[in-house]
Amino acid sequence: QRRGLADLTISISISITAQGDPHMLKLVIGNKNYSSWSLRPWLLLRQSGIPFEEVKVRFDSFAEDSSFKKTLNTLSPTGKVPVLIDGDLTVWDTLAIAEY
Repeated sequence: QRRGLADLTISISISITAQGDPHMLKLVIGNKNYSSWSLRPWLLLRQSGIPFEEVKVRFDSFAEDSSFKKTLNTLSPTGKVPVLIDGDLTVWDTLAIAEY
């Protein structure tokens, strides 16, 4: 059975720390103007009213020794944006982030 986006229900639980501060999701993205893959989960979280911290990684090159790739390789096995970080859990790929 196929389901459309209108049939999806997204529920995110926010962890509360001992001090009472909400645990903030981190969304690591590139430039939203040039990376539609980064823009998609950003729009989803904003439209859903889910609080998150936006972390922009400045693009300088796809070369393995570039600052961009070095930063992303520490966050994701693919070395690409977007990446959603929820505590110890890392979710990469736009559709996987949407499902999470």
